[in-house]
Amino acid sequence: MNKRRPPEEAVFLNAEDCISRLCAYFEVFLTEHPDTVADVESLADYLGTTREGLFALEKDRVYGFELRKARNRIAAIKKQLAFRGKLPPAVLSFDLKNNHGYRDKSEDTAGEAETVVIKGSAKDWAK
Repeated sequence: MNKRRPPEEAVFLNAEDCISRLCAYFEVFLTEHPDTVADVESLADYLGTTREGLFALEKDRVYGFELRKARNRIAAIKKQLAFRGKLPPAVLSFDLKNNHGYRDKSEDTAGEAETVVIKGSAKDWAK
């Protein structure tokens, strides 16, 4: 078993440890702490690193894909909470932009002004 970093700096010992600890976060930690909503910061804290450290590790060739999948899973959980009316849309939007790389369409199409009007009640959509 090769260690990639000295133990005092390591977040993971190897790829198997990475996968195991990510699974434990979603399947054990979140289950044992039902009041905790999955998010980037709680995952980083669980792993013993920071939000910035987690994002830096996503560039690692060994751990990056698994960490990006975990971040995607967190976004999916939050979107489902928002769809069910348990997470305010503004909070979801802020989080997706700041922690998951989402951008407003207007940021992608600067100069192409387009107005979209959505009619209805978000409360009805959450049903």
